[in-house]
Amino acid sequence: MKRYVFHSLEAGPKAIARLLRVFPTDRLDERLDANRYTAREIIAHLADVEEVHLGRMRKALATEGYKAEPFAHDERIVEHHYADKDVYHEAEVLESRREMTLGFLRDLTDEQLHRHFIAPSGDDIDIITYAELVVSHDMYHLEQLTQYLANEAAVLH
Repeated sequence: MKRYVFHSLEAGPKAIARLLRVFPTDRLDERLDANRYTAREIIAHLADVEEVHLGRMRKALATEGYKAEPFAHDERIVEHHYADKDVYHEAEVLESRREMTLGFLRDLTDEQLHRHFIAPSGDDIDIITYAELVVSHDMYHLEQLTQYLANEAAVLH
């Protein structure tokens, strides 16, 4: 199972980089849904929270009974200036940070991968399950990015 988790973690930033090659730059700041990020904000968000994910996993390994605190997504958008970020640079940041996350995970023993902690949701999970949540988070935002491309394709026809 961990082989697939690691492969999926590696694939997320690569898929985003590929999407950006064909992404319409004039739509980076378009908001398809009032309650969701723009494409630019998605890329900045993923790069930003990758560091948070790795920090949580490191603390889970180092601290018995660690409880990961949630963070305020809306505040982070403003504090970290997501709307002003260069998406191509942020995609590189995401890939670099993800390599650090993968390096950390690959160095863990199976016992360490199953070290439990309390996720921000309040669930008792282990590190490998948290890594799966990171993959799910990637997919949530990748799906949103593909909505722009689907809309773009519909306009071209």
